[in-house]
Amino acid sequence: MFSQMLRQRLGLSNSNPILQSRKTSSLLKPRHPFFNPSTTRTMNRELDPISQFRLQRIQRFYHSGGYGRAGSNGVMSAFYFLFAANAMVFGAINYAKYTKDWRLEKKILGHTLLSPASFDSGRWWTVITSAFAHIDPMHFAFNMLSLYNFCSLCAFIPGMNGLHLFAVAGGSAITGGMGFLYHRRRKVAEANRSDWQSKTRNYNSSALGASGAVMGVGALTACLMPNAPMQLMLIPITFPLWVFVAGYGLIDSYFLDSPTSSIAHAGHLGGLVFGAAYYLAFMRRSPAGVWKSVERMIRRR
Repeated sequence: MFSQMLRQRLGLSNSNPILQSRKTSSLLKPRHPFFNPSTTRTMNRELDPISQFRLQRIQRFYHSGGYGRAGSNGVMSAFYFLFAANAMVFGAINYAKYTKDWRLEKKILGHTLLSPASFDSGRWWTVITSAFAHIDPMHFAFNMLSLYNFCSLCAFIPGMNGLHLFAVAGGSAITGGMGFLYHRRRKVAEANRSDWQSKTRNYNSSALGASGAVMGVGALTACLMPNAPMQLMLIPITFPLWVFVAGYGLIDSYFLDSPTSSIAHAGHLGGLVFGAAYYLAFMRRSPAGVWKSVERMIRRR
């Protein structure tokens, strides 16, 4: 009895199928001018590009029932490919390490460790392969988590796709590796002739990890969505993405020539520069980005 009364109040009575279909559609989809296509087209003509982008995101959320279509541009698929490649090399290195298979470990590291000595010996491919290798679990986890956060933002950016992600990650890995080699060779040249220990240490200094590629993707994302909120792990403080990327670049610049630092800061800066350059060359026409903001500021003046 109660269920029948409830169905009648909601207009779902079996005796009136036309009314039932109308009521059901009104319950599932509210009739609001915001979701009316004709009204939406009128609103789009009156909004600036950033507001149009936000409006499209909300509409996509409404019509798809959530953000299920966020990865339709292929960015997240490209991320999973990069993650799988890094995970396989990370697993192989640590498997050889913990099983004491020194021959396998030496073979893998011989093709992934980047240094002036290895590059001069003919292993030029280590400029790329070093970006897929990690030994320390925390290094691997931090790089992959950072890359995931950047890619999850890029998945909503108009014009961004998996090919752009592969291009900026690969280019940042190369420029990061070349930046590391250049910095180490400069340290060798600046050392005194009698200081053979410093020359040998810098010449054989090696680097590996996806940090340069991650910094490049981070720089591109910061140029496309500079005000996206970011939060460091275990620190409950939210700040814009551009502050995070710029701060990281300043830290790398400050510790670039530090004798006590074991981080390849020059590799980070090389990737950062390539990511920003890629944005200016290929992605500056995106409706939500630094370039459009600068153009609007110039027009206002």
